Amino acid sequence: MTNNPQQIAFALITYYPKWYRGNLRSISHTDKIRGDLAIEFVQKATRLKYHVVIVDGNSSKSFKRTLSAFTDISIIRRKGYKRAPSKRQAFKIAAKLPDIKVLIATEAEKISLIDSVQQIAKPILENTSDIVVPKREETLFKATYPDYMYNSEIEGNRLYNQQMKLHHLLPENADNLDMFFGPRAFRNDKKILSLFMQTFSFKIANIHYSKEYFDPEELSNASFYPIVLALQKKLRVQSVEIPFHYPKLQKENENIGVREQFVVKRNAQRLGLLIELMYFLNYIQTKRKN
Repeated sequence: MTNNPQQIAFALITYYPKWYRGNLRSISHTDKIRGDLAIEFVQKATRLKYHVVIVDGNSSKSFKRTLSAFTDISIIRRKGYKRAPSKRQAFKIAAKLPDIKVLIATEAEKISLIDSVQQIAKPILENTSDIVVPKREETLFKATYPDYMYNSEIEGNRLYNQQMKLHHLLPENADNLDMFFGPRAFRNDKKILSLFMQTFSFKIANIHYSKEYFDPEELSNASFYPIVLALQKKLRVQSVEIPFHYPKLQKENENIGVREQFVVKRNAQRLGLLIELMYFLNYIQTKRKN
């Protein structure tokens, strides 16, 4: 059975200040490559009749004008540059759209995800799940991602799931959730939505990377902590494996154009997310005792 696309909304955030029209001039132009992918994502999603809500930051005027040509999407001005608040903006708008039963948060460059939307949304629409964490099929994951990113995220997933199992949030024999993938799908229900709207902040000491990698308002609050909270509350969190493949040009950009920059970024993000998890687990454990 095919689900009604009008029941599903994508929540996206965009920020491509250096995007320009026309052909790509250099493989190192990350904003151009990612901005082109985001536009392709919107074209494909709207053609298939899915709702799209975009919270855009200070992208170039050319990118904003290109987005504004789409008459059947919702575009909201991003209030700040941190990602979690921007996602909450998108969730708030998407949740109020008529007939929406499933919200899907994803990076705007992940075009391949659209091919698996029906598979991802099905457990929620059939009321067998409250939240779906898509999981990358292993062969495509390894073949299409930059090698350092694959290795970093495999290790990140292993350690993140290990901690959730040690704290009895996941059964010891449960398959690992692909937490580092990024996309999340959840029921458009006040109880579930509230998990994605909460904010937490911790004073994290002795850090040696930029603070942008150690701030729950970047990734943890709107993508990682809601899953931890849902598991703690015994809500139905399901893993759904999909045949996702990383965009070829994005891989070339991160492998050739600006590899050193992204190697540092991925390693720092993994460390930051794991440290933020430890602070959060300590917080909810202390709160439970009190």
